[in-house]
Amino acid sequence: MIPGIGTIVNGVSVLFVGILSRIVFKKELKNFEDNLLPLGLLVLALGLRESLKSPDYVRFMSFEVSGFIFTLFAVIVGAVIGNLLKIEERIKKFGDYLYRKFEKSDPDQSKFIESYLTTTLIVITGPLAIIGPFFDVVESNLELLLIKTALDCFLVIFITSSGGKGAVYSGISILIYQGFFTLCALLINSNIDPLISDAIAGIGGILLIGVGINLLGIKKIPVGNYILSLFVPFILTL
Repeated sequence: MIPGIGTIVNGVSVLFVGILSRIVFKKELKNFEDNLLPLGLLVLALGLRESLKSPDYVRFMSFEVSGFIFTLFAVIVGAVIGNLLKIEERIKKFGDYLYRKFEKSDPDQSKFIESYLTTTLIVITGPLAIIGPFFDVVESNLELLLIKTALDCFLVIFITSSGGKGAVYSGISILIYQGFFTLCALLINSNIDPLISDAIAGIGGILLIGVGINLLGIKKIPVGNYILSLFVPFILTL
């Protein structure tokens, strides 16, 4: 089996389903903002569930560190670096580039960028986006990425049918983001420790809670700046 085929299937499927959805749903089913409310509740519930997966402890070098402390440390470090690098602003700029390149005829640029950013954050903050490529490369097991592909496609159909045309291009984000972890898996050639997987899931859950809060309009949290938090457990245990 070709290493990385799972990520290719994931990204290309999202692009294909998104384009198909735009053809089928030429007219939005409902107001875009109204449809974000039930999605926000769903993402918030998913984030709460995932955040509880943080392990009791994590082995770091020769020490055992509390899972809660480790998760807190990862989120803080990721947030500080992400804010300095302005990750979310860069994601928006990439969305703006895609808009100018492919969607100039669409008059609502802000909705395009917002739907691209929202969909991208949801599809890459889950633990499957990191763990899946390792199972794909190391064990030639596509099960996790196929499950993720199905979930991502449903998400893109939902947002696209609501008028969020930028959701289609989250497939590109998947190819870039998961492609990076596919390369890491090829270099390391071993799976991620289960405790680290749980830590990543816990951090991803916290980020999803942030996305859910944004979707519900409670408060605007720059979740994109926290994405690097997901890399911290992975890097510290190399």
